[in-house]
Amino acid sequence: MTAGKGRDSMLCDRNLYLPDRDIVLHIREAAGTAPSFLFSHGLSSNCLTWEPVAQLLHEAGHRVVTVDQRGHGQSQKPTAGYDFPDITADMRALIQALDMPAPIFVGQSWGGNIGLHLGGTHPGLLGGLAFIDGGFLDMQADPQADWATTKARLTPPVLAGRHIDDMRRRMQEFHPDWPAEGIENTLGNFAVDEQGIIAPHLHLDHHMQILRALWDMRPGPYYDKVRVPTLICPALSPTDPEGAVRKRARVAAAVARLPKTAVVWFDHTDHDIHVQRPARLAQALLHEVREGLWCQP
Repeated sequence: MTAGKGRDSMLCDRNLYLPDRDIVLHIREAAGTAPSFLFSHGLSSNCLTWEPVAQLLHEAGHRVVTVDQRGHGQSQKPTAGYDFPDITADMRALIQALDMPAPIFVGQSWGGNIGLHLGGTHPGLLGGLAFIDGGFLDMQADPQADWATTKARLTPPVLAGRHIDDMRRRMQEFHPDWPAEGIENTLGNFAVDEQGIIAPHLHLDHHMQILRALWDMRPGPYYDKVRVPTLICPALSPTDPEGAVRKRARVAAAVARLPKTAVVWFDHTDHDIHVQRPARLAQALLHEVREGLWCQP
């Protein structure tokens, strides 16, 4: 059993086997008109976290697909393939299997860096990119950072063995202004047994493989290879002014090298913009379709 439950939705579950990649990816999708949107979650998350945003875009008439990346959620969990070339190869195969011409790829956190890698290495595949507090992640940007320290700081805590009700309470206490639906969808990060005991869908070894890939990725060279318009949506927390300064610098570096960009800042907002402020994020995406970056003359 999996935790996580969204409101009534027009999105439908589907498990899709990609023979070229020899993997089964779980998606949620709803039909609609172009441009279509493909949503990627962040590290150790799941596709349900995109449900409110995807639903709003679908209600506006667009085709939407959310995906559990390999190792996450209901997707297959192979022992390897968690580097950027493999993940982006999964996404290319998924786009082709779904017959999604020039979709807009929307990625949060690590998912944004997946979008950057995909856009930079597969020109002509996408119609646009949206980085949701990601895409500009550069763990080596701090000259004092090193892998050993970063690994120790970002290794996730042990959550397996806790009760789902305890995890729900902890999330509600840590994120008091998150919608209840956002809490429930985020709980979809865990499998739950009959006694209500949780275990993360993403195995620790796979988590650390992804973390290492993030450490190794330097965004700069990929910015120069992207050929599609990019929306950047960074989050700013009032409790981390030093982090805000660093983030502004990294966003500025991305804007300087990407071909065409728009930036929408989300003040007083957590890293999970799509969970905390889904309506405002959906509005920002729709604006770019109707009269901004992705507007077709």
